[in-house]
Amino acid sequence: MAGFFMLPDLYFTGAGDSWHDARTMPRQGIAHALVDARNRTLSLLAAFGMHERNWRLMPSHEFSPPHWTLGNLAWYGEKWCLRDPSEIRGPAGSLWEPAAPTLLDGADAWFDADRIPPDTRWEVTLPELAVIKAYAANTLERILAQLTNLHDDSDEALEPFRMTLFREVLEAEGLIAILQALGRPLPGGMARAPWRCEPGTLSFTGGRMTLGRDAGQGLSFDNERPAQRTYVPPFEIDAAPVSHRQFLAFVEDGGYDNPAWWSAAGQQWMMFQERSVARYWSRQREGGRTVRWHMQRFGSDIVLPLDEPVCHVSLFEAEAWCRWAGRRLPTEDEWEMAATRNGTFQWGSVREWTGSVFEPYDGFLPGRDDTWSLPYFGVYQAVRGAAWMTPPAFRSACFRGAAEPGADLGWIGFRSCAV
Repeated sequence: MAGFFMLPDLYFTGAGDSWHDARTMPRQGIAHALVDARNRTLSLLAAFGMHERNWRLMPSHEFSPPHWTLGNLAWYGEKWCLRDPSEIRGPAGSLWEPAAPTLLDGADAWFDADRIPPDTRWEVTLPELAVIKAYAANTLERILAQLTNLHDDSDEALEPFRMTLFREVLEAEGLIAILQALGRPLPGGMARAPWRCEPGTLSFTGGRMTLGRDAGQGLSFDNERPAQRTYVPPFEIDAAPVSHRQFLAFVEDGGYDNPAWWSAAGQQWMMFQERSVARYWSRQREGGRTVRWHMQRFGSDIVLPLDEPVCHVSLFEAEAWCRWAGRRLPTEDEWEMAATRNGTFQWGSVREWTGSVFEPYDGFLPGRDDTWSLPYFGVYQAVRGAAWMTPPAFRSACFRGAAEPGADLGWIGFRSCAV
């Protein structure tokens, strides 16, 4: 890890037993978690190698380049925690303009996600990597110092720091996905543990439930608010995500070749991708006529682990499997009810597609950072759950993710419901 420094905890010592939920962590817990998250980010960046050319190999609409990501994380934390942004209301909504200048001249132009859309992040000319690393270290040290001097422990005062923390934890998933796509190994100590899908179904009688999370309960994201009562009809849902074994049956039955299972958009996506099997899968002959399915995992060729959940599949592939199996994807409401009302509902190995378009809840108001939700409403599909690399304190059954229907680089799988 030459050239990458790991950060000590300079401001707080010890850990509290109540820090199991990152949304309600006190400032001491936030400080610890920020340091842990940055160390993880630096460890992941080191896995790309020290030469910047290694960081530019795979332009992608799904994820940002690693060096830009580090700069954006620093810029994001600096904007919300250090630059005292004030709200400016206008006819098109609210803007939050920082009162203080950035610590790195040009950072607003380089790392503001609103100014640099995903398509251009892989092409923009940025400062040297050493400059970005120094900027990231400087901003984090000042954020930690700001926490020590914070005299208000209210949710409102801690929200910018918690938002910054969640942003860094979530961006780590993108870095891990890029390592997977490039065939690079995970850093030592970060190897994923096998996750076995235990087959079965769960039946729910339906009924009233409360979706989302209101302000005043620690950090809540604007797309989770306001919490609201809804009615969910009776349904049956898989106890676990669909496994490689189950998805393989679809593949070997010619599922990718039969247009009956695919939507028009799915067929177009498959033709554009030239896809005939799930990403990272391959079929290999092993002596004589024996053929076994393999997959690539962080640069290693392994025999397909049949009982692990399938992931790196698009919404189109998930929908096609469901049509083939005579099933359907769960709605967001069904998924959240199952996750909160049955302890045998297995989730947390992969994020999961739902059958719901990502839409605002009734009464939605944008949060101070409106980039979490507004750009994706009505365009992206709702994704629920958590993935194997999501730290336990950051897992929540009410968390609402979103992804483009064709996204298949991320750690997204799915489960099904009875029709």
